[in-house]
Amino acid sequence: MQQNKTVKRLVIIAKIFFIGLLLQFFLQTFVTHKLGLDSNFWKLIWMWKEIILIGLTGFLFRYLIQRKQLRSFFSQFPLKTFLWIFIATVIITAVVSISINGTGVSTRIMSVRYSMIGFFIFMIFFAITLLFFTNKTFDFFARYGRIIKALLVGSLLWRGVLWLMPNVLHLAGYNQFNYEGDVGIAPPAVYHTQYDHGYIRNQFLFERPISRGFFLIAFWPLFFILYLKKSSTKQKLLRGSLYGLAIMSTFSRAARGVRGIQTIILILAQFPRKYRKIALRWFIPLILLFAIVTYFGQKEIISRDFSNTGHLRHIQEGIDHIAERPIRGLGAGTAGPASHQVEGIKNYNPENQYLQIWIEYGFLWFLWWIFLYGYLHWIGRRAHKDERQITNKTSENKKLLASIVFAFWLGILWLSIEGMVLHPFVDRMIVYPFVALFAIAYGLYFREKSV
Repeated sequence: MQQNKTVKRLVIIAKIFFIGLLLQFFLQTFVTHKLGLDSNFWKLIWMWKEIILIGLTGFLFRYLIQRKQLRSFFSQFPLKTFLWIFIATVIITAVVSISINGTGVSTRIMSVRYSMIGFFIFMIFFAITLLFFTNKTFDFFARYGRIIKALLVGSLLWRGVLWLMPNVLHLAGYNQFNYEGDVGIAPPAVYHTQYDHGYIRNQFLFERPISRGFFLIAFWPLFFILYLKKSSTKQKLLRGSLYGLAIMSTFSRAARGVRGIQTIILILAQFPRKYRKIALRWFIPLILLFAIVTYFGQKEIISRDFSNTGHLRHIQEGIDHIAERPIRGLGAGTAGPASHQVEGIKNYNPENQYLQIWIEYGFLWFLWWIFLYGYLHWIGRRAHKDERQITNKTSENKKLLASIVFAFWLGILWLSIEGMVLHPFVDRMIVYPFVALFAIAYGLYFREKSV
């Protein structure tokens, strides 16, 4: 009985975690810039998600200690190597940053929050899944998919507001006279393709249009498997088109291109050979439509001189910074989001998540970070291999879970490619829910596979 109550509470906490992350930026904007509430109390409130993570960690240790299972659980923990490398990376980079590079403790904590917390979330939710969640008690994949469907419609309505009357968003704390988001100012009501002119870009509830693009790319494979793979042709066209319009409205070139490649891979991987031609037949017209729109809007959609120049300049600067201290790095917080959050540090973004880690931590610790990041890819790829080998009808649940893990892998794979010119793995609205759901899917799949 007590176990059932614990599971129900954990499911409720998980729902709060996932849904709250979708709403945080909008609510924080309203409270901070419309109501003018920006005291230390509210700053603590906006850390609710980190507080949940700390609470879940404490709960796990307390649960295992009370049952005298702490040592046995971690001795058999499937992510044991992952855990030790994570701990070593955090501790050693802290020593190097604080004692050698002279980084402040608070700056170090801020840097870890952005650069390493995704791996921490993965381990916490994986452990909770192994101990408490089952397919019957936790079916959040389908629920989250339904939330995404609602968000697709909501993003179209938001796009209409941006087009017809963007000044309405000042009621929620946005500012139509700001063109680029920055710490301490109200976010722009409207982003444009050319900084202060061009086509209007849709950020919806997210911080920036590119953040919305990251989210859509991360979850498109899961949405495809849950809501397109076995649906009717009419539903495939409707849902696929809505998703495509949502991506198109962000005017993110990376998101649009990646979505097309993802879809082709999904069709080839998920549809039986005899259905692939049919699936590609309805997808090709959408590709042609995209090509036509791109051709006529080439200047604003493809060229985008402002964006191109910025990406290339920041990447070159990043390489120059690495050359200053290639082995031990410049110190935590010297690049990426942390540099925008800490007073006294010049904000700098290399527009490349890999360069960011190398600049901050140096080459050796960059390799450890790459191992952790690569491990998430490895388990997804392995699940896909298993999925292809499952032919027994009695293993349908195992096959579905394997396909869901594959979907998360495909999402993170293309986020990784976007990371060459962007920074998707530090965006909390994408990383936190994505990695947590990935961990739950892998936990359920791992247990199913071990039976």
